[in-house]
Amino acid sequence: MAKQYEEKYIDTMPLSMFYTEGICLGFSHKGLKELIEPVEIEKACKEADLEIKKGDTVFLYTDHYRKYFDSKNWGNVPGISITAARWLGEKKIAAFGVETMSPGVPKISNKEVHHICGELNFTHYENMINLHLLINRGRFRFIGLPLKIRGGTGSPVRAVAVFE
Repeated sequence: MAKQYEEKYIDTMPLSMFYTEGICLGFSHKGLKELIEPVEIEKACKEADLEIKKGDTVFLYTDHYRKYFDSKNWGNVPGISITAARWLGEKKIAAFGVETMSPGVPKISNKEVHHICGELNFTHYENMINLHLLINRGRFRFIGLPLKIRGGTGSPVRAVAVFE
């Protein structure tokens, strides 16, 4: 872990980051290794009549899991751009989540996206499944509590979306 993020371990993050309101935005039109940009996130919010609020967890559904899991293209993920990561962080979200194995596109934006999360004090979830069940459902309560791993930089979670 980079020196500037040494104190940002999973066991020191407040639990409020993992018990939030959530929204899920559709990006199933994205192809292999395509970047998701801020303007596209804004457009998806408008189309879904949703707003990204401070403290939210924002899920980005690409349908990559259902299309490519356990295939030669599993690693060729769409993901957020460096600009989109910074844009989300500046909105003061708690986290964002993707169904892919990395939040950014490997060798294009992924490493930088991880650093931006640390810099701007938000986190992300990877390998989320069933995001297609959250599309067009509006806001929900998201619960994704990590294990308290001392000095850990990640953790498995049991992710739950609760609709009132």
